[in-house]
Amino acid sequence: MANGGVQVFACILAFVGLVCLITSTCVNEWKTYGYSNEGIVKSLKEYVGLWMECTVHGPRQLECTVYDTLDSVLYQRGEVQWTRAMMILSIILSVCGLAVAMLGMKCTLCLDADKQVKNKVALGGGILLILSGVCALGIVSWYANDVIANFHNPKPEEKRYSLGRCLFVGWGGALLSLIGGALLACCSLSRSTSRRSYTSSPPQLPMTSDKEYV
Repeated sequence: MANGGVQVFACILAFVGLVCLITSTCVNEWKTYGYSNEGIVKSLKEYVGLWMECTVHGPRQLECTVYDTLDSVLYQRGEVQWTRAMMILSIILSVCGLAVAMLGMKCTLCLDADKQVKNKVALGGGILLILSGVCALGIVSWYANDVIANFHNPKPEEKRYSLGRCLFVGWGGALLSLIGGALLACCSLSRSTSRRSYTSSPPQLPMTSDKEYV
């Protein structure tokens, strides 16, 4: 039952990580820019995401530009397109990993006829979750590094953006997916190792002769 409890805990972590990955991908705050002028009562905030960018003028004026046309979607900068693709791939891997892991968990009735196959399925789910976390962690870190590099060495006529909250949510989701997948994989490996260690061949009886010696 110990391994079963760890598997449930790992799936909960991976599910929370999936929610964080989806939130990070959809919410519009990957990088931010703020400007204020005290002499002239004026403030400006910009929030740039993967699917739109919004500008806040003053306390209540909000203007958003959605990338809803083919030109605006396909002709974005390289980091935006790569980040979209990798985050979507990470979400798909996380969903598939959770679905596969649930089939191989001890608390489910699926694949109960063959315990070894059930164990391998749980291991496969853990590997998919680890791959999801690696993809998300890599692309979020790469995007953050690009923002930091442009902040310290801005290009001509380019605004100095800072890190948005979606990056931290993405990092959290990636780490939770990695931890959940690692726990599932470790449980599956430990179960298969213990099963092999306790499996032994039946004892062989010595050869006896049908003849009786006096």
